[in-house]
Amino acid sequence: MARTGAHVPLEVRTPSGAVTILARDGAEAERLRTRIDAYLAGAHDDFGDVPVPAGTDFQRACWAACRTIPRGETRSYAWLAAAAGSPGAARAAGQAMRRNPMPIVVPCHRVVGAGRWIGGYSGEARTDGSMIGIKVVLLQLETDRADIRSLTNIGALRRATQENIAT
Repeated sequence: MARTGAHVPLEVRTPSGAVTILARDGAEAERLRTRIDAYLAGAHDDFGDVPVPAGTDFQRACWAACRTIPRGETRSYAWLAAAAGSPGAARAAGQAMRRNPMPIVVPCHRVVGAGRWIGGYSGEARTDGSMIGIKVVLLQLETDRADIRSLTNIGALRRATQENIAT
């Protein structure tokens, strides 16, 4: 594994694409790989014991608040901003999620836009739906809700993100 700055990138393959997580070192990367593979196979793991790399105070507050969202549930960026101590900073909360160095460990896939707009994932909202597909797959792993399952079709993903899906 090649180092990136002070971190070791760990590429995790999901059923819908790859996600990169920044681990502190090679040993942590291997431990995370084992746990994330188990999570992707259906195991429940909140990764609460895994430290998150440094960020701004607001980013760390957002990442900590995000980690309190229960498995299988979603919250809005506005909720996240308020939980991080900055009500009204929903866009900034979205940027904090975009800069999340440890997707899955900090479950940013559980944060959605107003009106349940699915948003981007891992810093991207590609027009082909590939990164959004990862977010949907991770939500599917955690829930059996039909509204999430229906988003697995790329055409439906595009329509949903353009139409701000309603609950």
